[in-house]
Amino acid sequence: MAFESILKNISRFASLTLQEEEAFCALLAIKKVKRKEFILREGDICTAEYFVNKGCLRTYFVDKKGFEHNLYFAIEDWWISDLYSRTQMAPTYSNIVALEDSELVEIKHQALEEFMIKVPALERFFRLSYQFSLVNQHLKNLDMLHLSAEERYINFIEKYPGLAGRIPQKHIATYLGLTPEFFNTVHAKVTRARK
Repeated sequence: MAFESILKNISRFASLTLQEEEAFCALLAIKKVKRKEFILREGDICTAEYFVNKGCLRTYFVDKKGFEHNLYFAIEDWWISDLYSRTQMAPTYSNIVALEDSELVEIKHQALEEFMIKVPALERFFRLSYQFSLVNQHLKNLDMLHLSAEERYINFIEKYPGLAGRIPQKHIATYLGLTPEFFNTVHAKVTRARK
């Protein structure tokens, strides 16, 4: 079943009845994207929330000097969207692009909002998910302020095992606030120390 993974993911924080699950699944659509294909571009308005069934995506923005800064990665069993753009119905500052051929479960913003009013358990799921995401972002910000580059990279490897092997190093570098050139030095140092 195409929606089995998303229902399992939701069951971490919320219990839906069989009827609620069926009604929720009726709102979902499968979206297949190829590697390097965008699901959101800077200036667009985000109109959906996405759950990753298969694949890997990244969220990034481009600064005034033309440099990319990675904000978020999403792999199987993770969600991805632009919460600011989606909830404010405002143009996004970010881009979301597939790093691998991917299969997403898409739910449109308006359908999700209406369903959460009818089914408070789903609203609870998203509230707890957003809280968890906010805590992770807060911890990342703290790490950027007080950890060395090596410590940030080790945290990334330990927190997201296997993810580093799926993402080009230049993307990990900017996610950690490093230049790709400096990241090469950090990567070599951490790799030697962990052998």
